[in-house]
Amino acid sequence: MSHSLDVHLCWSTIIFSWSTLRIVDIIGQVSGADESHDLKPLEKKAKKHGYARTKERNIVAVKAKKNHPQFTYNRTYVNMQPGKCLEYNLNDDTSLLTRDERFQDFMDRPYAVIPTTTKREAKGGGEKSYLLISPKWTDFRAGWLESQTETYNIFRIDTYAAWSGLVPEEIKQDLDLTPRYSSIKILHNGDYLVGNDIEIENAWERYRDYLLRKEKNIGIRIKSSASARFNLASNLIPDGVIPWTSRTVKQSWRWSSNISLRPYQREAMDFFVSHGTMTLGAGKTLFGVQAISCVSDRTLVVVPSVSHIAVWQKYIEEHLIKNPDSSVDAKPRMVLLYGGSRKENLKYADIVISTYESALTYLTTNERFKLLVFDECHHFPANTYSRLAFLDADYRLGLSGSPYREDGRSELIYVLSGNPYGSDWDRLFEEGWVRRPEIILHVSSAKITLLQSLLQSLKGNTVVFSDSLALGEEASRITGLPFIFGEHTLKERIEALNRQKRFICSRIFDEGMDMPDIKNIIELDFLGGSRRQQLQRVGRLMHSLIDGIEYHLLMSSEELQKYEKRLYGLYSRQFKIKVVKE
Repeated sequence: MSHSLDVHLCWSTIIFSWSTLRIVDIIGQVSGADESHDLKPLEKKAKKHGYARTKERNIVAVKAKKNHPQFTYNRTYVNMQPGKCLEYNLNDDTSLLTRDERFQDFMDRPYAVIPTTTKREAKGGGEKSYLLISPKWTDFRAGWLESQTETYNIFRIDTYAAWSGLVPEEIKQDLDLTPRYSSIKILHNGDYLVGNDIEIENAWERYRDYLLRKEKNIGIRIKSSASARFNLASNLIPDGVIPWTSRTVKQSWRWSSNISLRPYQREAMDFFVSHGTMTLGAGKTLFGVQAISCVSDRTLVVVPSVSHIAVWQKYIEEHLIKNPDSSVDAKPRMVLLYGGSRKENLKYADIVISTYESALTYLTTNERFKLLVFDECHHFPANTYSRLAFLDADYRLGLSGSPYREDGRSELIYVLSGNPYGSDWDRLFEEGWVRRPEIILHVSSAKITLLQSLLQSLKGNTVVFSDSLALGEEASRITGLPFIFGEHTLKERIEALNRQKRFICSRIFDEGMDMPDIKNIIELDFLGGSRRQQLQRVGRLMHSLIDGIEYHLLMSSEELQKYEKRLYGLYSRQFKIKVVKE
């Protein structure tokens, strides 16, 4: 084969020419065709090749007649020689034609991988991390988007990215993301580390600071302090080990539900029943209620805010119903634990819904639950995890739409809830369970003026986010829209959602409030470079029931330069962002 590069970008176009053209896969009858060539299109057999779809194409020569000079082709190219070639369809705007085997090899692996050393690994920890670098034009994505240049995307791949469903299977196989141990687990009571003899010996040396003694035919006794147990669990996870012992859920369904799970949720429920511990990233609250119905025994739901308590209360009251096969009233008794609520009601509760502050204040390690549910578990302050992780329960479920922590302590999420269950966002979009909003980034130094203009042009229910209270109040004064923030009661927040078609809010609406009728979100101000917050806010629209949903992010050029990484979570999830400079 020739070693001259025979690769060409090819866009859909219209060609006007008097000369002979070499064209690719003619569509329909073409005037002026050279009769000596078979112009019938080849059968287009599409297959996945690396990150692009490939089709076999045929280039043939066509001579135009002077009285019919205009030709319209689906794809055209002038200088490649006639004959078969491959087309790589990267996206709706770009295809490439080539016969060069080197390019075919590149498209199989359009990236370079560089092992890196994390702070934990440098200190002897087991966390493995890699940088994957890929040209932007390939649209290849894997892992967390770490940074960008004008022409390259740089992703970080680690165990948590793999658990979150962000790493293609072929890359997982190429990289060493296998766990350090295959048998090591913490028994449910938190007293012993168990595993096979070889791994137990290795673990004894590796985690010696948290271990008390070896006990024959049992395992290794863990030191009794909560900090030792927690630190052991949080060091096992970077080594790729989920510390909790799996156990099959004993299904009861005594508290019947009227929920009909979607196919991907039914698959997740099968996983939960098989393992008893689970970290889930999609279809969260309804799934949590169904898990409560499945277990139908004393349950603790821990949430980050009072707003979340209201949502869980509503869903449980709506969806847990009396079992028609039961001779007694099997509706669970529910207690809400927050602020000044009374602890003495706990002993009568079947389901306790609590903020994490109240859970830490009122619950002790002597409390016994059948099921623990941690909602938005990426949110909890790092110092609360050690006490929540070892509450006594048979089963545990963590719910997080973005199982990622800005402080780099993502292992804490899995300390709470156990086995990861990756979220296949592509599947959710393809099957129509959620929708991609149109995302427009407006770069402007006059954000309030731009906000006024958008409010005039946009139709439908609209929420404006402003993390800055001062800017939110100014926007409220100028636009006349109410501004809802932390000082407003839960009742006032719900009333704003139900009664106001448009309002401004602080970050209290990032999570925990149902917003199915919202058509537009305008983000006036935000939490710096937080990728998690950006994904959460865009996610508010993904579940909207309204057509034509739009997300408008307002940034000054200085903010874009400083906080561009805020957008990386969206790029990692393959959202397209339209940039408009005002």
